[in-house]
Formats: sequence, structure tokens, C-alpha cells
Amino acid sequence: MGMQIHRQPVYENESALNLYETCKVRTVKAGTLEKLVEHLVPAFQGSDLSYVTIFLCTYRAFTTTQRVLDQLFQRYGCILPYSSVDGGPQDQPKNAVSSILGTWLDQYSEDFCQPPDFPCLKQLVAYVQLNMPGSDLERRARLLLAQLEHTELTKAEPEGSRTGSSTSPCTI
Repeated sequence: MGMQIHRQPVYENESALNLYETCKVRTVKAGTLEKLVEHLVPAFQGSDLSYVTIFLCTYRAFTTTQRVLDQLFQRYGCILPYSSVDGGPQDQPKNAVSSILGTWLDQYSEDFCQPPDFPCLKQLVAYVQLNMPGSDLERRARLLLAQLEHTELTKAEPEGSRTGSSTSPCTI
């Protein structure tokens, strides 16, 4: 009688990891919007960037950009006091919010494209003007708003007076 050797498949651990990731995604989807938004900054500060990425990828399935911004700005409203030296404890939530908003603006700028008035982008610009004046995020948000408003104005001009190609205001 020969001895049989049973080998576990290499994929068993990968399957367990996939199951864990699936559960994690379900947990993200199962919370209330308030709790999900509340967890964005602590997750970012704890280097759980996957939570932020998953949230930004999936929130549209259950809510709107406006509601997320409202919750985020309500939770992390006017972030004060400002420090004369950056990097202190009071700057940590501000830096996290700035990074989250910057990622959102860079990777999902279409979320802020709501012609003709672009209310969410205007709300974002107002927030960063108040909380992060002179920041790179403020500059980028203002630039996107100017580009979208210009495209919207160009789109509104009569056909004969327009030069160039016709593009969607959200294709920058």
C-alpha cells in the first residue's frame, strides 16, 4: 500500500482573501451614509486607503454627491484652529479631508459636473476657500469650475459663432 499525500491547493488562501474582501465591501455598503462618511477621515489617517477608494467607487449606488458633501462638510465643517506651523494635531483631520477631496476631484471629477450651475463643485470651492485658503486643492477646484463654466458658456453660444469641436462640459 502506497502512501497518499494530500496537497492543499495554492488558491485556498487566495479564496479566503477574496471572501474577506467581499465581506469588507458588504460592510461598507451596509452602513448608514452618516457612519460611512464619518469613517472616511479615520480610515484615511489609519492608512486604510482601500476604504476611501471603495467608498468613492460605490457611493453613487445608494446616494448622491450632494448628500455625501453635505455629510462630510457637516462632520468636518470649519476645521479650526489654524496652526502657525503645519503638521500639528489640528492639521491631521484637515490634511485627511484635503486628500480625500483631492482624490475625489482627481479621480471622479464627473461627480462634480452638474451643468449648468455645478452646485456641488461650487460647494466644494466654497468649503476649500474657507478651510484651506491658498491650497493646491482650492486652485484645482477653481480651475475645474472655470473650465466647466467656460465649456457651458461655449455650448450655449449659437452654432455659427462657435469654433472648435463640440464637447461635453464634463470632458476636460
